[in-house]
Amino acid sequence: MNVILKITFIASAILLASCDKTQTKIQYMPDMADAPTVKAQESFLNPPEHSVAMNAILYPEKIEEAEQLLRNPHPNSEEIVAKGKVLYDTFCIACHGPTGKRDGSISDKFPGMPDITEKLYADRQDGFFFYRITFGMGRMPGYGHAISPAERWHIIHYLRTLQKAG
Repeated sequence: MNVILKITFIASAILLASCDKTQTKIQYMPDMADAPTVKAQESFLNPPEHSVAMNAILYPEKIEEAEQLLRNPHPNSEEIVAKGKVLYDTFCIACHGPTGKRDGSISDKFPGMPDITEKLYADRQDGFFFYRITFGMGRMPGYGHAISPAERWHIIHYLRTLQKAG
């Protein structure tokens, strides 16, 4: 029995050594062996080039256009301002501070943040702030991925109360 195993091993080694590595092997399930790898959180099918998703929100390309075209669809009420304050305290207070005068907890480590209560910003239309919250600028990251459009409008209503108080 031992001799048969030795002969089988030697024959297998000779056959494997003589295989052509450049030739495609016969595969039981070729789709699995040749499938492209997909990274985590990545769609297997990429959308066609220049396509737009049906549920996409299309924003103006420039902040000047956004300031002219976008209007706050939510009425200014105490409830909406209260929601805006909660969101402002979550996303904005660390930099802009509780009063909006760049008095946040990290503003001394990252100087150059704007005082959003200044007349320059108080005179801006709501579309300006909506665009800025969505896409960010400079050190400010864009929050379009984290804050829904309705919530961004709520923050702007609260921001207006800060501007009136300041």
